Amino acid sequence: MTDGRKRRLVERLADPEFLEGMSNRSMDELRAMREEAREGENELSFERRLCQARVDILSAELDRRSGQGDDDLLARLPSILSSEMGGGRGESPLPSRAPDFSIPRNADVPRRRVEEVVGEQTLARLGTLPSEEIKGILGSLAEHEREVSSKRKVVQEVMDKVQAEIVRRYVSGEADPTSLS
Repeated sequence: MTDGRKRRLVERLADPEFLEGMSNRSMDELRAMREEAREGENELSFERRLCQARVDILSAELDRRSGQGDDDLLARLPSILSSEMGGGRGESPLPSRAPDFSIPRNADVPRRRVEEVVGEQTLARLGTLPSEEIKGILGSLAEHEREVSSKRKVVQEVMDKVQAEIVRRYVSGEADPTSLS
């Protein structure tokens, strides 16, 4: 999955070696590590949102077939994908951290991974797919989202550890927060 030249950012962040020697690193290195963790978290959040959007669309199609939704799925897409209806099921009203809704620099990577589960061509012919196939795709998406969420949690823990080291240095006086540029 990775080539010999460069490991994927999320893989590097999840590797225990990423945090090794953190107490000996400069503040600039720590800030760079924190920024990498933010970038990795943003990439995984984006991938998760892509999964959630597809789950919402597929679920709406199944609802439509069962008579619970309007016949015009395309016309309902804005409401299907809105935060009130989609993606927020079962989640707490306030996230534990401020969400970053920006698109990551390497957006093609998470898009390709989600496309492997359910691509645009599948969505384009959604009305012709058997309900059982849609349910199977939903199961695959749910599994993929769980894997992404698990990776995201690891990256958030890395970000928290780096941030804790930065704060520790400010509190102990080892670093001066007023020296930030």
